[in-house]
Amino acid sequence: MQNLDSFDRQLLEQLQIDSRQTGRDLSQKVGLSSAACLRRVQRLRKIGAIEREVAVISPSFQGPATRVIVLLSVARDNPQRIDILKQKLRRLKEVERLYYVTGDADLAVIVRCASMEDYAAFTETHLFDPPLTGFESLVVLREYPKEAD
Repeated sequence: MQNLDSFDRQLLEQLQIDSRQTGRDLSQKVGLSSAACLRRVQRLRKIGAIEREVAVISPSFQGPATRVIVLLSVARDNPQRIDILKQKLRRLKEVERLYYVTGDADLAVIVRCASMEDYAAFTETHLFDPPLTGFESLVVLREYPKEAD
């Protein structure tokens, strides 16, 4: 892993807010020249600090959806079971994000379904079998995206 300095970290923070910012925009926010910002961004891509760039679609264009944060508890009898479960969950179209976490839960999953009925079907299909020992659902009522400076 390559070392990142404070300028690199500032650039990464800005790109997480809006990856389409120009060199000029970045220059004004981090205090480097436009050319230096663009060279650094290219380097960050090359070294893998930026894995990919995606479009965040406005919920108003995605159609009706229910987003749920699901906290999963996993049997701790075999560490490989968690790895197998993680791979299975990552392949499901409803799973937007997957986190290995500390606390009472072992995994946190962001699930997006068209409705609560679809979420119920998702849980019945994917969350009642071993190695899962339980889950807690937190329904997202409203999302507040990070604001740009």
